[in-house]
Formats: sequence, C-alpha cells, structure tokens
Amino acid sequence: MSKNKNTQQIQTEGKDSFGCSDEMLRLLINSTGEGVYAVDLEGNCIFANPACAKLLGFENEHVLLGKHMHNLVHHTRPNGDPYPVEQCQIYQAFRNHEGTHVDDEVMFCADGNPFPAEYWSYPIVREQQLMGCVVTFTDISERRRNEQLLADQSAKIAEIARFPEMNPGSTIRLDNKGTVLMANNAAKHVFGEELVGCCWIDLCPGISKKTWKSILKNKEGFVLEARIAQKDYIFTHRRDFEADLVFVFGADITKQKEAEGMVRLLLDSTGEGIYAVNMEGNCTFANPACVKLLGFKNDSELIGQHMHNLVHHTRPNGDPYPVEECRIYQAFHNNEGTHVDDEVMFSSDGNPFPAEYWSYPIERDGKLEGCVVTFVNIEQRRRVEEELRQSEKMAALGKLSAGLAHELNNPAAAAGRAASQLIEGFDELQSSTIELARSGIKPEMWDHLIKYYKEFIKRTSEPLDLSPLEASDLENELQDWLESHGIEDGWDIAPILVKIRIDNNDLQEISETLPDVPLDKILVWLCKNLDTRELAGTVVHSTQRMSELVGVVKSYSHMDRAKEQYVDVHRGLEDTLIILGHKLRRGIEVKRDYDKQLPKVLTGGSELNQVWTNLIDNAVSAMGEKGTLNIKTYKDNNHVTVEISDSGPGIPEEIQSKIFDPFFTTKQVGEGTGLGLDVVRRIITARCGGEIDFKSSSEGTTFYIRLPIE
Repeated sequence: MSKNKNTQQIQTEGKDSFGCSDEMLRLLINSTGEGVYAVDLEGNCIFANPACAKLLGFENEHVLLGKHMHNLVHHTRPNGDPYPVEQCQIYQAFRNHEGTHVDDEVMFCADGNPFPAEYWSYPIVREQQLMGCVVTFTDISERRRNEQLLADQSAKIAEIARFPEMNPGSTIRLDNKGTVLMANNAAKHVFGEELVGCCWIDLCPGISKKTWKSILKNKEGFVLEARIAQKDYIFTHRRDFEADLVFVFGADITKQKEAEGMVRLLLDSTGEGIYAVNMEGNCTFANPACVKLLGFKNDSELIGQHMHNLVHHTRPNGDPYPVEECRIYQAFHNNEGTHVDDEVMFSSDGNPFPAEYWSYPIERDGKLEGCVVTFVNIEQRRRVEEELRQSEKMAALGKLSAGLAHELNNPAAAAGRAASQLIEGFDELQSSTIELARSGIKPEMWDHLIKYYKEFIKRTSEPLDLSPLEASDLENELQDWLESHGIEDGWDIAPILVKIRIDNNDLQEISETLPDVPLDKILVWLCKNLDTRELAGTVVHSTQRMSELVGVVKSYSHMDRAKEQYVDVHRGLEDTLIILGHKLRRGIEVKRDYDKQLPKVLTGGSELNQVWTNLIDNAVSAMGEKGTLNIKTYKDNNHVTVEISDSGPGIPEEIQSKIFDPFFTTKQVGEGTGLGLDVVRRIITARCGGEIDFKSSSEGTTFYIRLPIE
C-alpha cells in the first residue's frame, strides 16, 4: 500500500489507469501486506483485509466487521494513558476532513498485547458526502528493533573510534616514516607483542617503499589485502596530515573470503547459465554453465562482449530484437526483475535455442551497476511439454471414442434389430397378401384397402397420447369387438390396432365397406404393412442419427480444416455435449444461457474443443450421478467469455492453488492423468492468447474462459 495515496484515490486512479474491476481492486487490497480497514462515521468497522486480521491477531477479517475499532485496538497511548476517541488522530479524517500520518503510537492485538504501529488515515467521500475513513497500518516492531540496534552499533563505533585500544580489529598508529608508535592488542595478536618501534614496511606483506609513498600522498585512504599466518586481512591506511601520522585499521576477512569462495563454487557448480553485464550491456562475469550452454570454450570469450548483440539479437519469429526493447534490460530501465520463458538465445555457432531467463538489477551502495541474468535451455522441457500435450490429446481422444461408441451403439443396435425384423416382416407381409388374394378380394376392393392404409399412416405420424391405463382399456374394447365378430386371435391383434390408432368405429366401417372379405385377413394385412413401414422408418432414423454423430465428430475435431480458423464457440460446446451425452443422461441437467450475437473467435478449433471436453468432463465427475451443468456465453469488450459451472461440492481451498499444476489430480489412481487442467491452461493462454480463472465454494465451481475476438 503506497504511503502517499489513500485507498479512495487508489480505487479511483486504479480504474482510470488500468481499467481494474472492483473485484481486482479487492484482490489488490486483500493481497497487500499492510493492514487496511475502513470505519463508518460511528467508528464501526465496515471493511478489513486479511492482513489487518493477521496483524491484529484475529482469526479472519469478518470478526472485525461491526466492531468499534478505536475501542478494540487503539484505546491506549504509548505511555499507558487512556486514549479518548475524541483525541484520536485517526479520526482527524472525520474532524478536519484531511489525511493524517502517525508513526509513534501503538495498537493492540486480540490478545491485548500492544505493538508499535505506523498508520495513515484518510477520509472516504462519496458524492461530496463524508462516509467514514480508511486506515492503513503496519507493525513497525522490527523497524524499531533495527533502529535501536543501529543506534547501539553507532555508539559502539563512536566509542571505538575514540579509543583505538578498544577496537576489536587491528589498530596501529605510525609516523610518517612507517615506525609503529602504538598498537592495540588485536594488532599484537596478528604481528606479535614487540610491535612498537618496528617498521610497518617490514611487518606488513605487500607494502614496499613505493606503496608507502602512495599511502602518504593519498587523502582518501589506501586499502591493502594481505595473508598472514593462513588468515586473510584487510588494512585501511588513513593519513592525518595535521598530526603527520598514519592510522592503520585492520580486519580479519578470512570468513568473508571463505564465503566468497563458496559463492564462487556454487556459481561454478550450478547447471543454470549465469552472466552479469554492466550498464553498457558488456559481460563482466560468466559461470562455466553459461559458457557451456552458449557453446564457448571459456569465459574469456564472453568477458567484455555485448551480450545482447552476441546471444539475444533476434526474436523467436526471426525479427530483429532491438536492445532498447529487450526484456533482460528491463532491470536497467525499470530497476526491477523480469522473468521470460518464450524467447530464444543463440549459441556461438549461430543456432537458436528456446530459453527461459530471469534478469535482476545489481546495486551497490544504492547505485545501479548492471544486471545479472540466469538462463536455461528449455528445449528438452518443450519436448516433454509437447509429449504431455499429445498424451492429453490421447486422453481426450479416449473420451471422444468412449462417447462416440456409446452414442453410436444405440442407433446401430436399433437399426440392426429393425433390419432383422424387417426381413421377417416382408415374409409375413407377402404371406398375408397371398392369403388376402386367395380370399377372393376383387380388384376394386384394393382401392379401399390402400385408402385405409394411407389414413392409418397419417395417424401413426402423430404421438400416441394415451396413458398405460387408457391404452389397456382401449385394447379390451377392441378385443371384445373382434371376438364378437368371430375373430379368435383378437387378444393378439388388439395391441397392434391401438398402436396404429384403429378403434371400434374403424373396424365397423371396414367390415361394412368390405363385407365379402374376411375381416381377420384384412386386419392382418393392414397390421403387417404398417409394422413393416415402421421398421423401415426405424432403420432410416437410426442411420440418420449415426450420420449426424459422424458429422459431430468431424466438426468436433475440425478435420480437413486450417490449423487456425474462426470458430463458433456455441457449435464446439454443443458438439462436446453430444459427445459426452452418455454421461449427462445419468441425471445431469444442462442449462444454457447463450449470447445469440456472440462473434466467432480466431483459434485452433480442435484444441478449443479439448478445453470444453476437459472442463465439462471434470464438472460431471464432480457432480457424480446428479446435478446441474450451467453454460453461459457473453461478449466482454473485445473478448468472448464462457462460464462453465457445476453444482458439485467445490474444490477444497487447500488445493485450489495446485489445480493447474501438471500431474496434480484428486482422482483415484488410473482415473486421471493430472494433465487435464494444465493442458486447458496452456491452450487458453499460450495457444489462444486468452485467460482462465475460477471460483469455487461448497455450492459448486465456475471456470471463466476469456478468448480474444481478434
């Protein structure tokens, strides 16, 4: 949280500058390390971020809502006196309608213990009306301790400077000829007890008469490193021109040297390439891994070279990469680190390799000196990632195959049964026709039969709107009529007559129109004709359904199309729902809320359908045998947004941060690869240039997919 802007300003300027949503602003406030709370004009808490609850020792921020914050955490002054709310500087935002900043008071935790706090309080104004104030605070206990430690150290240094004999390091006073006039115990421990009167030029390794002349002339101080008795020391020489004396201050840097050696060993041993450049971009350091990864023989070939021009001069698409735009040098431009995993570097032979790198600024005494770059060759990782994608594609193909097999099985089985029965039906129809002809039916009577046949065809095209009880009653009536007219097999014919919508009036009309033809033979002929026609219709309908499914699969996989194309999101969703239809019919209700004006998006269609398959399949798995699947689409500025929601139990909070990780799965062994959501994320972000997010609670989970329209 900035110390120079109040929360209201952040909300206003954030929206203007970045187009942030209220949700994003809340996310930012909830992510900051400073405590933030807001109170109304009565001083009661109306908002608190998680850091506020943590700093104050409460279980969560909701515990604070409605509480009078002054009475709860700010009731006492640092000296222990009561702190009347009327005098509280936080509420200056109320009284004077202006912000305030305080760093010398205390706040109290939930357990009653105080801590030193620094806070900022600013008024909240809406439509020129004062609504309350927002308070940002932080625990400055660590700062206070450091300040005290610094003060103590400064006092010690001042004491040591006044009394050289008390200095833990070597302190030696010399005349202008180099003769030792005074030496403390630390110096005697290094050089021996008999120091006074000795010549410094003879005592200290590395000092010659020429060096001594430089020491006498140098006004800034002269530093010399020396190794004495297997230890490393640094000696700083400072001449006091007024007293014509030279003071030597020594320090044992053996451990520092060992640490530097360890750092060097670590840098030389790591597998990542590491190099450093100065402000001009020229190499000042390169570890062995850097030399090896870039294909050079030793670091001398890199030292002094302009690294961007040498190994980072071209973009992945082959375009030139101006050094001014290089993200490595963001460490220079913005004084901040950067991480990139989608560029290339070039070996000494001119061949590119995919690289991931991190670049961070190098500062010394507050001054920017260059940047350090760590990089790795990710060619092997890219191959593994591609294998993972192929593996997930095979998993998706398995789901597609299982769904297609299940969906094709029903119409194929129906067509097979109908075709088999159709063969028998033709034989029976032929026999009934012969029987009817033998009964002496006259040619003109065939016209009446054909007329009845066509009429009954029309009736069968409409659904039979009868309950089982009504159908049974109608069968009994028909059976009684048939038996009363001497037809013995009425019980066998009656159900068929009901199905083809023939009632007693129809039977009476047929018997009166064709009195010379046996009624049982007429009815058998009509039933066989209509039954045969129905079987043929079943074959036609089943084969059409199979053809439609093949079309869906072709659309789903985008066969015979360009790799990148404009895709109808709704078509892909519907194709996926058909493919997974066997899972949805178990008790899953699908609700659609589609934007009919939704534009197409430019992307890889088959990959996008893989996204829908994984998300919908996961949603069905989460709900089990029963639930509601909601799919919503809408246009959001220059993006198409798809929301896929389930009514399952939600994703446990402790694993929500891991669901996009490769190989992470909550399913049983053998039931999931753990690659589904990782592949979904990669397709949406890397392949489609979009975004994916989710929300989850005990009432279900919603995934949000945003795809750019262009």
